[in-house]
Amino acid sequence: MTVGRGPQGIALLGATGSIGETAQRVVARHRERFRFVAMTAHGNLAGLKTAAATWNPGFVGLVEPGAESLPAGWGRGADCLIEAARHPDASVVLNAVVGAAGLGATLAALGAGKRVALANKESLVVGGALVQRAAIAGGGEVIPVDSEHSALLQCLAGRVGRAGRDGAGLLPVAGVRRFIITASGGPFRTWDVERIRAARLADALNHPTWAMGKKITVDSASLANKALEVIEAHVLYGVPYERIEVVVHPQSIVHSMVEFEDGSILAQLGVPTMELPVLYALGYPDRVEDHGVPRFDPVAAAALTFEAVRHDAFPTLELGIAAGRRGGAAPAVFNAANEAAVSRFLGGTLSFAGIPAAIAASLERHGDLPGEDLPALLAADAAARTYVQEFR
Repeated sequence: MTVGRGPQGIALLGATGSIGETAQRVVARHRERFRFVAMTAHGNLAGLKTAAATWNPGFVGLVEPGAESLPAGWGRGADCLIEAARHPDASVVLNAVVGAAGLGATLAALGAGKRVALANKESLVVGGALVQRAAIAGGGEVIPVDSEHSALLQCLAGRVGRAGRDGAGLLPVAGVRRFIITASGGPFRTWDVERIRAARLADALNHPTWAMGKKITVDSASLANKALEVIEAHVLYGVPYERIEVVVHPQSIVHSMVEFEDGSILAQLGVPTMELPVLYALGYPDRVEDHGVPRFDPVAAAALTFEAVRHDAFPTLELGIAAGRRGGAAPAVFNAANEAAVSRFLGGTLSFAGIPAAIAASLERHGDLPGEDLPALLAADAAARTYVQEFR
């Protein structure tokens, strides 16, 4: 932000979710630097009314209002995401929408030349090539909000370029030997395979270190989130899949590591809070002074440990990485099948073991569908969802 021009305008998509609420806490400490000019939520009308009353944004929209009446001037339906993403007073669009529904808004924001602070990893998983083309055509940029990809970006400070036409990634890098993405291991890190297969919903939602929404908490329990993050890292930075590794780090202090060509490794550490990556994405490339996050105490943290992933216990991870390598519509199918399977698990109509089973069957049936453009990807997404909804 240039001093003297007033606070930077932010469009917040997904204002009432965990990332949206985190962003509001962060911006509340930096009102002289940031302001919300647009806000949307999926279906939480009460939460959105509270946020709108607090921030008085110029545009407010609810994606699924049902039969409820909305205040005068509010947007309604999925198009409100696009309208917010293109808001003329927003230089940054913080996309915290859950699932593939966030892709259209990402494309719209990039096409309008805006920075997208991206917490919606599905945008890159489902439509990575489309996102890259939109960034090139519109002059926008993507700065990740996921803690792991924010950590990679911080380790890569000074080594990141802009999206090119050679498919190298949205933030292409050179001189990198390996990315190491950490995983907490979730609530089932020490469980045996049969116990994991029989896990109940309450077990899956009992995350040991992070407080998140239900969908991503289940993804953390299955390690589906790490599969999505590996694909996301590949799309963001252009690093080949064979040079992206996942290790389990139960303390959630080291968020990612980068190994360079000379063998040196840089790691980004911090307390497990999403406030840090949100603030970094909003202020990038500057670091904004902030005293709202607890300071990291290395003595209190004590030992930091790392473990290999037990792939037999968490088959969803390999399913997702294989889909990423496969390319085309396969990543979109993986994502949609996982979303549908998790929805069924949350609703009590699918077991935890049924999540990877449904994903594998959907990839077998739909993984080779066309994925060259948005209509094709949306068709693959719909086919996968329908298949999983009927999976037995």
